[in-house]
Amino acid sequence: MEVLGGLIGVAVVIGLIIYFVNKKKQEKAEAEENARRQKKREEERKQKWQEELMKELNKKKNEFESNGLPIIENETIKLTKNELCHFAGDAYICKLKKETVGYQGGSRGVSLRVMKGLSFRVGNYQGHAIKEDIIEKARGKIFLTNKKLVFSSINNPRVIKYSEIVNLNVVDRMIQIQTEERAYLFEVIDCFNFMVILECAINNSEKMD
Repeated sequence: MEVLGGLIGVAVVIGLIIYFVNKKKQEKAEAEENARRQKKREEERKQKWQEELMKELNKKKNEFESNGLPIIENETIKLTKNELCHFAGDAYICKLKKETVGYQGGSRGVSLRVMKGLSFRVGNYQGHAIKEDIIEKARGKIFLTNKKLVFSSINNPRVIKYSEIVNLNVVDRMIQIQTEERAYLFEVIDCFNFMVILECAINNSEKMD
């Protein structure tokens, strides 16, 4: 009877293991499908936003090309000879870093005694760390002249000449400016006018060169 009871216990435990394994697989598949759908919705939202932004940018750019860029008087940055300031606004210089924000999937499990001196541990597995991109921000003022971009702050001042810029990427209000040496990430409060004026200023500087 003890042997029969032990075999029944083993069968129950095996059944529980199969149940938990299948359940975990189902939960994982559902989570992956939800993540895929969420990613697709996010990509569609970004694409729609970018299309609408491009229409407005082209419209504003045509206005600036016809009427000229605005000229702003300021005492914050020093301008060189024949240098004009076209934009001034609040902004953040940003830095991406990976940080562990939690753990997923860990379980201490349950120990089931099936026979004398024999037990099964069900659902015991180590979780994995969840890492996300954390953005560190430093606030300052950002300026666009007819020659360069200037970010003015106490700890993170930056000066980027237009001739150094090789690529621009925009996501929402985040602007990544790639130079030959490194990439800079800015969040500009008045992102719309900043982007239009930056493009016009770069194009004008190339014409002057």
